[in-house]
Amino acid sequence: MQEWQYGDHKVIDVFGDRSVFAIHSPGHTPGSTAYLVQSTTGVQLILGDATHTRWGWENGVEPGSFSADMPQSADSLAWLVQLARDMPGISVHPGHQSLP
Repeated sequence: MQEWQYGDHKVIDVFGDRSVFAIHSPGHTPGSTAYLVQSTTGVQLILGDATHTRWGWENGVEPGSFSADMPQSADSLAWLVQLARDMPGISVHPGHQSLP
């Protein structure tokens, strides 16, 4: 098992075919990762613990005091929110609850 090596990049094309991207989203934990998946039903953004619930996603609330680095956690969530805004029709899946 290895850690992702992001270097200067925030995103890694996991298989090299643009089907799954690992997105460095630290804050909750130093190695937190979200995933962007090109599925047969459309683009899926799997947030991990960047936010836990639909309410957290809709209100920009990261795990808060449950994070190793709260400012970094807020930055990661804001980046993922902007990514979703830039991709109309994307399905978003917070760490503990999918959105309808």
